[in-house]
Amino acid sequence: MGGRPGIAALIALAALSGSGWAPASATTPSIGRAMTPAPLDGRAAASAPLDGRVPAPAQAPASPPLAARSGGRVAVPSPPNPALPSQPGPGSPTRPGPDPAPPPGADPGPAVPPSPVDPSPIGPSLHLTGDLSPVVAGTESRYTLTVTNTGDQPADGVIIAALLDHNATPGRLPSGCSRTGRTITCGGPGLTVPAGRGVTYELPITTDPALRDGTTLTHRAHVTAPGTSGDESQSTAQSMTRADVELVKTAATGDGTITYTLTVTNRGPSQATDVTVQDPTGATIAARPAECPGDGPTLSCPIGLLAPNESRTLTFTVTPSTTGVVRNCATVSTGDREERTADNRSCADALVEPAPSPSKSPKKSRREEPEAPLAEALPPEPAPPTAQTGAAADRNDVPPPAHHLSPELPLTGASFWMLGLGVAVLLAIGLLVRYFSRRDDRRDDRRDEHRAETGQES
Repeated sequence: MGGRPGIAALIALAALSGSGWAPASATTPSIGRAMTPAPLDGRAAASAPLDGRVPAPAQAPASPPLAARSGGRVAVPSPPNPALPSQPGPGSPTRPGPDPAPPPGADPGPAVPPSPVDPSPIGPSLHLTGDLSPVVAGTESRYTLTVTNTGDQPADGVIIAALLDHNATPGRLPSGCSRTGRTITCGGPGLTVPAGRGVTYELPITTDPALRDGTTLTHRAHVTAPGTSGDESQSTAQSMTRADVELVKTAATGDGTITYTLTVTNRGPSQATDVTVQDPTGATIAARPAECPGDGPTLSCPIGLLAPNESRTLTFTVTPSTTGVVRNCATVSTGDREERTADNRSCADALVEPAPSPSKSPKKSRREEPEAPLAEALPPEPAPPTAQTGAAADRNDVPPPAHHLSPELPLTGASFWMLGLGVAVLLAIGLLVRYFSRRDDRRDDRRDEHRAETGQES
């Protein structure tokens, strides 16, 4: 039989040693002495002692035994682990536990592919987000609503409804949206959102210019569609005010005083609050506006509220203490945020002339001389009318022909002036004639008196 029985014994011993059990001795009937297991490489084993004791079997070789085979693969038994409790021998009940892992270097065998499982569809899934741009009182902002389909099937008949804050007013709505009060509805049976896609609506929102700074605005929205669960969104923002107050100052002088005019205008877009005008005139204020109480040389005017594009005018008069060019500046402020403050200060120049001194009447340096005789300045006496001139006058007294009696044309503006001038000339001539007539009478009287005196003396 050769060495075949020894090889079979060794294989059995290796299997038993792998399970943690080993026989006390192993003998073979050949040549009547104890034999040690032969190694698998066919070499002769060392001689056993002759005292009748059988040595323990040698440790299993490193090479895998050929005892257990499964489908052409070599099953490698796991070596005993001293850290674990001893395993039961043959005939002992087995304990449940994990399968032992193959040692390093062992063939794990071909990979077994997992069984194919078809995933079930989840359908459409809608997600809604809202975004609100910064809100400035009196301007237009944007309320953006975005619907995204995160499912694997399209969503049909998507409806988006938004409820605006009571301080907001919607502007011109985009296509596909309608308004009922403060509720805006977009979409409907004709709106389909494909899987993995989205749709966005931008809603214009305006606010009242009188909205106070820091007011909280809250907008709510929700989305629904048949066959899918809906989603909700809430957007919150705080309002801000932006006012631009402008001041223009002018001056006018007269009688040693200066009259100033202050014009305050709010350029918006928000309502201006706590508007105050300050003007340190440095002079005595003669007349104060009703909006500027108090006294002293400084004008302080708490105007208060000023709507967008609203103006307020203040006029007052001062009496300057100096003459020449007087420069004066005023400022305006507001309790709201201002991005441009260069127009919050305005100056005006006024030229104040000194008051004229009282004039004295000039003294007469010499006595007034008597007037020259009027006879020397008058022209010579006119000649007495002759018979010829009298005949001409008689001819002028003849009435005009009948055709000259037609109504005269109305006088124009120039004719009135000529008529007035003619009347004045006629009056002057009449006065001269009267004066000369009286002078002739006095001259004749003096001549008669002179003749009478001369005749008496002679």
